[in-house]
Amino acid sequence: MQGTFIPLARPLLAAVASAFLVACGSSLQTDQLDLNVPSPEWQDQIVYFILTDRFSDGDPTNDNQGAGEFDPSNNAKYSGGDIRGIQQKIAYIQGLGATAIWLTPPVANQWWDPLVNYGGYHGYWAANFEQVDKHMGSLDDYRQLSSALHKTGMYLIQDIVVNHTGDFFYYNGSWDAAAPALHWARNTASVPVSAPTQAPFDMDNPTDPAQQAAAIYHWTPDISNFNDENQLLNYQLYGLDDLNTENPVVREALRRSYGYWISTVGVDAFRIDTAFYVPQAFFSDFMYSSAAAAPGIRQVAQNNGKQNFLAFGEGFATDAAYDDANSQKIETYMVDPNGADILPGMLNYPLYGTMGDVLNGKHPTAELGYRIQNMMQVFRRPYLMPTFLDNHDVDRFLADGTMAALQQGLVLIMTLPGIPVVYYGTEQAFTEQRGAMFAGGYASGGRDHFDTSAPLYQFIAQLASLRKANKVLSRGTPAILDRNSTGPGAFVYKMTYQAATAIVAINTSDSDTATGTLKTGLPSGTVLANRVATGTAPQRLVVAADGTVTTSLPPRSAFVWMAAE
Repeated sequence: MQGTFIPLARPLLAAVASAFLVACGSSLQTDQLDLNVPSPEWQDQIVYFILTDRFSDGDPTNDNQGAGEFDPSNNAKYSGGDIRGIQQKIAYIQGLGATAIWLTPPVANQWWDPLVNYGGYHGYWAANFEQVDKHMGSLDDYRQLSSALHKTGMYLIQDIVVNHTGDFFYYNGSWDAAAPALHWARNTASVPVSAPTQAPFDMDNPTDPAQQAAAIYHWTPDISNFNDENQLLNYQLYGLDDLNTENPVVREALRRSYGYWISTVGVDAFRIDTAFYVPQAFFSDFMYSSAAAAPGIRQVAQNNGKQNFLAFGEGFATDAAYDDANSQKIETYMVDPNGADILPGMLNYPLYGTMGDVLNGKHPTAELGYRIQNMMQVFRRPYLMPTFLDNHDVDRFLADGTMAALQQGLVLIMTLPGIPVVYYGTEQAFTEQRGAMFAGGYASGGRDHFDTSAPLYQFIAQLASLRKANKVLSRGTPAILDRNSTGPGAFVYKMTYQAATAIVAINTSDSDTATGTLKTGLPSGTVLANRVATGTAPQRLVVAADGTVTTSLPPRSAFVWMAAE
């Protein structure tokens, strides 16, 4: 019989082959995808931050899950943006100059919370940390996005939450720490589920002695005093069920849950929500645990070829002028008291706060000089701290700021130490905090907003191109050359890296301002070419015999001059 063709066997062989391909499809497909790519030099990257539900609707069939959670006319409900929509706009994002996207949590969420009349379209109210939310698409969609980004030389940053789940229980009466079952109540009208669907996070009912003993949650009411450290770490943030991150079972489950996205999707970095509401010791375990069953994130990433996995936390706190108390606190989430590393980075909220004060609030530019010098002293890794002008938790910069001030802010984050982050829609001059980029979404005005000829799109692309071509702007050391200690006016700093020098200048006043004598430290006759300008100024500066330059800055202008290497 060997070598004999049997016609009746053809359908059987085809069926067997088809079944084999279906059974092996996931692994075969993964082999064809570019998921496990090496980590980049993060200080050289430029990030585009996307609120997925409001960015691009790539698959309208997943918009409405029929639970009353979808309404593009209502900011509290889903609008329809999804993972496939992001992939369809990669060329648009890359054209802006971004090298990485940061997307809001794609995990299965509580879609509607009747206790607050708001929905989880943003992704921060998890019901299952290891599933893609149906509104966002499928696991395959997510892997395809990761691969598509990697094939274009870009990277994927996933927003994650370790502090809490969605709002599935509350206390309907007085609270007694010794009796956590007393007045505990289930959020029964929560949509689509009234409890997490993933173990062990589904053990959220203290009226069951076994679940209470498991202590997966802190059985606590809402935070009422944000200055109370105990409440900050152990109570519920605006009703969100607070996880007991001291519990080894919880720690292992969170390491496993987020290691899954690295291993399965090829995620390159994490942004960690509400880091201040979790003890620093948790993050040491989360990043560096040597547990064989669920190793720390750093080990999982290295196992997948990502040697410099970036994880940066959110510490939502700014500092008053000439103060650094919150900066010092932020640093404790990156480095412990013994000098050991914790998180590689944290969002640079102090710089964000001071830029807002100076650019929009007409504070003295000397405050910005202090902040820059201070961040270089307080933070061990300022170059790994994302810098930004606004995000989904605060008002848009243009909600109360001017276009000129926004351009100045963009010049600052593109030329100072840190990883610049552009919030989606900034390039289209958005003023609505969570408005949609696509025509069918919330506050879109019934049209798409992906105009590559928009002035801000072109300006950001110009800045991004300059930054990527000149390491002095991403790796340089700043030195303040001029500032005004009494009010708005000139602010000038020098960036140096190896043999390269750049001079960055802004004028925050509404009138022409002459700079002081700027000590460049450059040889006489050095020509500084004007590479970015938002006002009329000399196209070049020539260093005088004493190594100085002076110039006049038009109102609300910004400039970048660079010396030839």
